[in-house]
Amino acid sequence: MKKMKVFLMGWVCLFLLAPILAQADYPDREIMVYCGSSAGGTTDLGIRILSEMVSKEFGQPIVVVNKAGASHTVCANLVANAKPDGYTLGGLSATAFAEVPHLRKVPYDVKKDFTWIATYTEYTCGLVVKADAPWKNLEEFLDYGKKNPGKLIYGSDGYGTGGHIIMEYLAFKKGGVDWKHVPIPGGAKLATSLLGGHIKAWSAAGTHVQFVKDGAMRLLVSYNKTRMKAAPDVPTLEELGYKGFPRGRYLAIIAPRGLPDPIQKKLEVAYLKAMKEPAYLKFLDNIQFPATFAGGKETDKNIEENYKIWGEFIRATGIKEQEK
Repeated sequence: MKKMKVFLMGWVCLFLLAPILAQADYPDREIMVYCGSSAGGTTDLGIRILSEMVSKEFGQPIVVVNKAGASHTVCANLVANAKPDGYTLGGLSATAFAEVPHLRKVPYDVKKDFTWIATYTEYTCGLVVKADAPWKNLEEFLDYGKKNPGKLIYGSDGYGTGGHIIMEYLAFKKGGVDWKHVPIPGGAKLATSLLGGHIKAWSAAGTHVQFVKDGAMRLLVSYNKTRMKAAPDVPTLEELGYKGFPRGRYLAIIAPRGLPDPIQKKLEVAYLKAMKEPAYLKFLDNIQFPATFAGGKETDKNIEENYKIWGEFIRATGIKEQEK
């Protein structure tokens, strides 16, 4: 009887220790990272570069799977419903957490359904037109939109994204501006639409930088706190007197809620370490994205702050909840 009790106690201890032992061995198999953007874009390339570095450190493959759509909310929902064991992550824009939930019901709870791993950069954002467009600056563009109602069609990467909200905020501040918005997911498609003349302007996040550098597009204004390196003479919105914008359109690495702390910490440390590698810093320099890095707690704080600010912008502009 005594031996049986010892035997049973041993099995109970093993059962209780199993999760802890699994965390200590993490990762022992392939990790999947859902990317909220289309393949080939800056969001996609950035998370692929970082994940390849982390894969080498962990000694396990990390596979990036593109799940674009609905302003990154498709990707966010996949992560929210995944098992919180560290083998399903997401690399996506904070748009899915800070902006879109103000405009439509999303199938997840921003404050409860995620574990934040890190921020790996923020978009370089701005308004661009074709290089041969008649508008040389933001004021000329706004004046045209006011004097020619309905003739300006601009694109962004989605309804309720920062690019969309900022344009409507500019129209609201100017007063009397009447233009049309076309959501086009994916930087490559947006670039093609602008260069092909299907849209007159692009409220852009990231992919436009190379076209500005190459001279195919003209930047009218930068949305960031600092000017774009490729267009140092073009002012920021803040310099033009537009104050109180969110601090950044962050790109974050996330996991489902309930992720054990040791696994969250291991992922956070590994990804933050990869962000400091010369290859990744060179990548950011090439695409002219800022080296905005943050751990899980700071990422959570920044997204919560942006959620409040974007909500204020949306209420001010009168953007309505998107029809389902």
